Amino acid sequence: MFYTSLFIQYKKNIKPDSKVRGFTLIEVMIVVGILAGLAGLGLFVSVDLYKSYTFYSERNIVISIIQKARNQSLVNINESKHGVYLESGRYTIFQGENYVSRNAVYDEIIEAGPTISRTGLTEIVFDQLNGNPNITGNITLSEGLRSSIISIENEGRINW
Repeated sequence: MFYTSLFIQYKKNIKPDSKVRGFTLIEVMIVVGILAGLAGLGLFVSVDLYKSYTFYSERNIVISIIQKARNQSLVNINESKHGVYLESGRYTIFQGENYVSRNAVYDEIIEAGPTISRTGLTEIVFDQLNGNPNITGNITLSEGLRSSIISIENEGRINW
């Protein structure tokens, strides 16, 4: 009898009708779907940010190269004109009247970004001491929907 009363007492503490707590399969699938959507959006935004960064970085490199060639002409390094030759895949800062008759020993070659397309001026030579360019015009850099125009003016001013 003692054991029977213990068993009855034990059975009263167990609730066979109680619900098991946890997540259902559909709840887990909804959460995973939301997380996948957020991760996909984050990946899209980060790739776009990276492309934007590389494009504007390339633009700043081209501007810096042109400014460097102009500054070398202004301070009359080696008593010579200096210029920039922009070709696909690389940029060259050179010393001389033009790219063809340059002194190749003084060339400084900078590799260009592979995904950026460039149109417009290809060779700019700056006069000694005053920094005036031999040609004025625009250089257009583009990649996908992004584009930027770099203008070279009469007195050597570089606008972007």
